[in-house]
Amino acid sequence: MTNRTADIQIYCNYMEEVRTRIAVVQAVLDGGITTGIEGCNNELIFLQLRKTLEVIAFASLSANKDKYSQAHANFAQHWKPAKMLDTLEKINSNFYPLALEPFEVKSAGVKHFPPATDGFMTKNEFISLYNTCSDVLHKQNPYSERDSTIFTGYSVQVWVHRIRRLLACHSVELANRDLWVVIIPNSGSVQVVHASPSESGPPAESSSEPL
Repeated sequence: MTNRTADIQIYCNYMEEVRTRIAVVQAVLDGGITTGIEGCNNELIFLQLRKTLEVIAFASLSANKDKYSQAHANFAQHWKPAKMLDTLEKINSNFYPLALEPFEVKSAGVKHFPPATDGFMTKNEFISLYNTCSDVLHKQNPYSERDSTIFTGYSVQVWVHRIRRLLACHSVELANRDLWVVIIPNSGSVQVVHASPSESGPPAESSSEPL
């Protein structure tokens, strides 16, 4: 197995973990999983959301491992997503997943994936949600004068939708401008194809078979 193939498999494993953790959040929302205590249910939800964001960050790291490791020899020990994303952005400004619409088949069997325009979690929302999760999971000092109200931005159900919308079909641009197009079905293996960017910009085109 080549290093690149191994990196792709790591990325796929992370995406399957994202799918599993989001399914846990949905199960809590639907009442299929419960601690019996509303506050603990909320903490379980935001723990899973925070872990989901961490997994997305590590997936982005695996996609840009070569360049990232050149800049940080101890990259394997990095675990703070916000700091990791900031460093990745300096190495590859287009590292963040690009949400795609389902593919359209063009001439010669080429599959074209138009970029999605809305409904997905943006990079700024990623950071906002991560901070919100931290606020929910940390017990506030009873003597603090800080307002105890936590604003989540969206409802949890909307956050679930936006994360799924971002990742269900997305592309990852590597530092060398290569692309991976990633498809996450509701069940089964995550699929990745090598793709090339169109001359006009981000939309991906591929005639490759999935790994």
